[in-house]
Amino acid sequence: MIEDIQKLFASAANPEIALKQAAYMRNLFPFLGIPKPERERLEKEIFKKTAINDLPGLLLRLWEQDHREYQYTALCLAQRHRKMLTPEIVPTLEKLIRTKSWWDTVDTIAPNLVGPLVKIHPKLLPLMDQWIEDPYLWIRRSALLFQLRWKKETDEERLFYYCQKTLHEKDFFIRKAIGWSLREYSKTKPASVRCFITHHRSRLSNLSLREACKYLDNF
Repeated sequence: MIEDIQKLFASAANPEIALKQAAYMRNLFPFLGIPKPERERLEKEIFKKTAINDLPGLLLRLWEQDHREYQYTALCLAQRHRKMLTPEIVPTLEKLIRTKSWWDTVDTIAPNLVGPLVKIHPKLLPLMDQWIEDPYLWIRRSALLFQLRWKKETDEERLFYYCQKTLHEKDFFIRKAIGWSLREYSKTKPASVRCFITHHRSRLSNLSLREACKYLDNF
């Protein structure tokens, strides 16, 4: 499959677009310059005719490729097979979070891949408790965001505990994640989020506070 994707991507590459895409990502990663709609069309073309025998291995091979489009394709492939994922895939997902880390991949992996797995397999929750203590900020961000789509099923105590654990941090991506997770939960339990903010307002950064209060009227 990798070779087929490489051929299709090479034929669709656009150096001019690639420069703009790389600049948007602070030139952290090289791009081929394939617009998202075209990339998704090419992915569907490949996915439809190719059987997947070793999903973790394929994800890692795609992740090893130089251009960012391959990481996006890996995430698309994983989400396409989301219902087939088991707890055994988590070490692979963790490796993807730790490698070539940036918000464009981590913010897909945490809520869209790790989150659904943890919801179905709560035995993974202790691992999330380890993640919020991890020295790597992208793992901590993932711990803050894995419940983002849980709505009424959110483990409120765990969410608030994770936020408290990271309130002291100055990193933009952690502060943003705190605010984002609270903002999403405020759509379901606004009173709970108001209470949390009231108790921790002095410790919340302006960024976290602004994000958390977005849907809380007159607060």
